[in-house]
Amino acid sequence: MHFITCGAVAILGLFIIVPSDGALRVILDFDRWEVYNGSAFFNMEKFRVRKYNRTLSVMNGTGELLVDLDNRYAYGVDFARSAQGNNQFNAYPMKLAAKPFCDFVNVYYREYQHLFLKYTNLPHVPPEGLCPFPKGAYWAKDAFIDSSVIPVVVPEGVWRCTTDLTDTKTGELLARGSMYVRLSKEIV
Repeated sequence: MHFITCGAVAILGLFIIVPSDGALRVILDFDRWEVYNGSAFFNMEKFRVRKYNRTLSVMNGTGELLVDLDNRYAYGVDFARSAQGNNQFNAYPMKLAAKPFCDFVNVYYREYQHLFLKYTNLPHVPPEGLCPFPKGAYWAKDAFIDSSVIPVVVPEGVWRCTTDLTDTKTGELLARGSMYVRLSKEIV
């Protein structure tokens, strides 16, 4: 009986000493942005990730969208994770499935546009939607993602978010880019 009591006290002590998920905070740190192809659609040469202060990396610069994007194009985001940060990425099951571009903007972007509108000149998507997405120069000034929108259950590591723009008529991949972020957690 003494052994069971000591075991129960030890387990209870672990719950008191070791914080639960509720006491963790997710930290996102931008690493880099890479564009692999798509120069007929995007010009991202003046778009950079830079260190804002000791603890925060931000996106800065101007990118140019060279064509209006409508539902002729499909857009999606896939995620991969390198647990040790050694560029050995494993595909992750979460993703934003490819949708016709206007549908993607009107569903996914509209829901999270509040994260971007104060740091960029990206257009506001009203409740009735936006189509086509207009071509033009779009800038970001000290843009970062509020990490409170990332669930605590998302594992730590280096994450690669790959965006694909495809032609819905031919299935051809027209543009691909990847953003790399380091996700870590700290006790608050």
